[in-house]
Amino acid sequence: MNYRINRNWVLVAAAVLLGSLAAYLGHKAVRDRMAELDEEAKRGQEMVEVVVANRDLGKGDILVSEVLAVRKIPKQYTHASAVPPAAFANIEKARLQVPIKRGEALLQAHIDGLGQRVFSTILQKGMRALTFEVDEISSTAGMLRPGDRVDLIYSVKPPGAMSADERHIFPLMSNVSVMATGQSVTKQDAKGTERRYTNVTMEVSPADANRILLAKSSGEVTAILRNPDDETKNDSPVLTPMALIAGLQKKPAPNPVIERGIEYMIGGAAGGTR
Repeated sequence: MNYRINRNWVLVAAAVLLGSLAAYLGHKAVRDRMAELDEEAKRGQEMVEVVVANRDLGKGDILVSEVLAVRKIPKQYTHASAVPPAAFANIEKARLQVPIKRGEALLQAHIDGLGQRVFSTILQKGMRALTFEVDEISSTAGMLRPGDRVDLIYSVKPPGAMSADERHIFPLMSNVSVMATGQSVTKQDAKGTERRYTNVTMEVSPADANRILLAKSSGEVTAILRNPDDETKNDSPVLTPMALIAGLQKKPAPNPVIERGIEYMIGGAAGGTR
């Protein structure tokens, strides 16, 4: 009797084992077949890269690289307004106007302002965006671009100056961030001469905004392009025409090499001076 019971348990265990093995093999076969079909579907299709959310994002979330990723999908399934990686700089730090799920492609319609850069969202706290008109020379002949850093130089006719050409030059501000540049237009200045102008938007503090506006109303402001890695403050002294002339008239310091002569060699040994 015990032999029969043990034999029955063995048969049951074997049946369960065989059933589990069959289920596993069947599931693996289906999974492998689905992978083959997916590979066949992708074969010959053009793949494109799009920006997707790497986690669930809510309305109002700021779009930064930490919450986004790049994913390849077949071109035929790509939405026409999907954001490609190359366009990320145009929407960075913008805000979502609708929530999106993890893995979902980012569309222009998801972005506040339809993907246009919104200054109010990229300004640092306590800073202001000031837009003012500058002439072509003051805008470095149209070479200024968003992201550039500039020094602002103030040129003004001092009170009581006898000549209209007499001006004083001051360093007004250093290392100012350019946020945007506008379209160039041609206008006539006070003398009737046609000059090209453009709008420049800079990120400044409220106090500095007042300084720039006052400088613009009383004189001229010129933007001087600087290396983005150079954070040295422009502390040049105030320059006047008389100071400039005096500096140019100064006798240059003697060159010690020229004064003592140039040493020359003869046969590997010093031979004297010329």
